[in-house]
Amino acid sequence: MKKLIASAFLILVQGGLMVTKAQNSEYSGSYGNNVVEEGIAKYYGKNLTGNLTSYGERYDDSQLTASHSRYPLNTLLRVTNLENNRTVDVRVNDYCRCEEEGKLLNLSREAASRLGMIASGRAQVRVEVLNARPATQVNIYRDYDIAASTQDRVPVQPNSLMPQASVPATSPSSYSTAFSEDRTYDINGGVRSPRGFAVQVTALTSLNKIHDMYDELVKLGLSPDEIFVQVGQKDMGKVYRILFGEFSTKEAASERVMWLQERGYRGLVRTHYNY
Repeated sequence: MKKLIASAFLILVQGGLMVTKAQNSEYSGSYGNNVVEEGIAKYYGKNLTGNLTSYGERYDDSQLTASHSRYPLNTLLRVTNLENNRTVDVRVNDYCRCEEEGKLLNLSREAASRLGMIASGRAQVRVEVLNARPATQVNIYRDYDIAASTQDRVPVQPNSLMPQASVPATSPSSYSTAFSEDRTYDINGGVRSPRGFAVQVTALTSLNKIHDMYDELVKLGLSPDEIFVQVGQKDMGKVYRILFGEFSTKEAASERVMWLQERGYRGLVRTHYNY
């Protein structure tokens, strides 16, 4: 009997189904005969488009890609948002020491969009490996020149994409000082004075993430003219609320909350500032 158990164990290891518990993941095991993990996923900001990944690729936020600390280049992963059961398949094209930030992986913006996690910036996910076994070690160096020697290799910044040498990344936060507290703006910082009620989609301290959510709302069919950024103050500093609509009654706004929920996002009714 012991020999049978030992033989079965050997077959599992050789077949790539042996799984070790990942750091900072709540669950690790097998699912549909593939390696799986559960943990927190976050996503890259749009301002990183064009930067080099640790494998030398140009990051494109419209592609379905991800970074992970243990899986090699071109590993295919199936990521499921456990909060809404949305699923997307992504290809690993970057390395990160995600465990140091308490997460399992980073996703491209397009992948995060399909998972419905733009509003929160993070999600509890299940990650299923589709085509490869975990790598015990990955190469965290990139070549500036394919023909360069090992002395020419430069270590990658472990938790971010390599910045472009000639085109510095720009960030909406660079002009966040234009957004004063207790005022309402359009996405470009123009002062607005909407009335009545609105549907708040999210409230964040990052103006970059607010811009991402704005893009999502436009994709859902909302007009830029009906999307607002309301600036408030919390203990941590400025908070940016992204809202849409000017509804005369709370009931009318509540109907649009239901509309938003049908598209995978939460919302709440909030009054516009009364000037």
